[in-house]
Amino acid sequence: MQSADDEWDDGEWEEDYDDDSNFLSSVSVASKMKFAGGTAFVILILLSSMIFTNFGFYSGAGSLSVLVDVNEGKDPGDRTFNANILATSPTFGMLAKEGDYSISYEGMTQHSGKFEINDEGRGSFDVDYEEFFVGNGQYTLKTELGGSKSTDTVTLNRFADSLNAEVVSFDGVTDDGKAVYPIDRDSSINLNLQFTSDTADISFVNPWVSGTAKIYQYNQPFNEDQGKSYWNEDSEHGGSAESGNLVETITFDIDSGTGTYTYSSGTQATFNEIQVGKVSLSLILDTEEFYDVEGSGDYTVVFDFTNDLGDDTSSKDGRTYWAWFHICQTGSNGKCQGNN
Repeated sequence: MQSADDEWDDGEWEEDYDDDSNFLSSVSVASKMKFAGGTAFVILILLSSMIFTNFGFYSGAGSLSVLVDVNEGKDPGDRTFNANILATSPTFGMLAKEGDYSISYEGMTQHSGKFEINDEGRGSFDVDYEEFFVGNGQYTLKTELGGSKSTDTVTLNRFADSLNAEVVSFDGVTDDGKAVYPIDRDSSINLNLQFTSDTADISFVNPWVSGTAKIYQYNQPFNEDQGKSYWNEDSEHGGSAESGNLVETITFDIDSGTGTYTYSSGTQATFNEIQVGKVSLSLILDTEEFYDVEGSGDYTVVFDFTNDLGDDTSSKDGRTYWAWFHICQTGSNGKCQGNN
């Protein structure tokens, strides 16, 4: 027979058990609600991403890369700046389709514009040098798309401040050599043009220039076996090129790797492009255009030109090398025949 105390303990135990069951049930329901809420949140994020992507509520770029053409500025005839863009989509959202770029020189922005990206994240743009070129040196390209940025640099040398025109057809054109034979009046006189600049980091540049080439004649017989001290000195020719007689003025326009020149008679010729050694263009003098004015003698060509690109529009000069060369009617032995 159970005591009253035993009966009370059993009832109390059952009540405690019921309370614990209710507590566990409550915890289980709360956990389920939290799990369901978390799942709904993830689904909401995914749905939002799909909506943003498809309907353009959010656009940007996950990554952005810009690359200036590896041959930029190296091709003599190249006057167009080329850049390629590669971008990826952001984690949530769509890829932006339009970005901004700027080209700067020595910290100053020279040109800016916009570029477009296709669905694959690729794009490109071209800019004429005239839009941004200031002088020789490094240029910085900055791009921005949907908050992402990328930068690249390139060195351009398109400005010239001096010109040497090597007279390759004149015998003995070396520092140590001597002129043994003159140039025959009926032969072509080949001048290889070499443009240089103190601000360039290369030996020779390919500029866009226009100017004149003035041919002077100094009435003097051929001085055989004379070297640099004679042929490269104005002191032996009246003190300056202008001391001679101006017999022809040629105008020329050079577009880096090509160009034309025109005699005063109206005859026009095209520069020959040379890919050997240090020169890029060759001007061939036609003696028929000027020889009969004064006849045989020592000749020189003085150049005057301006750059079509860059801020410096001042006049620059140049000269043949050697400065003077002799033209006459030669005989079978290669020597001058009288004063013809």
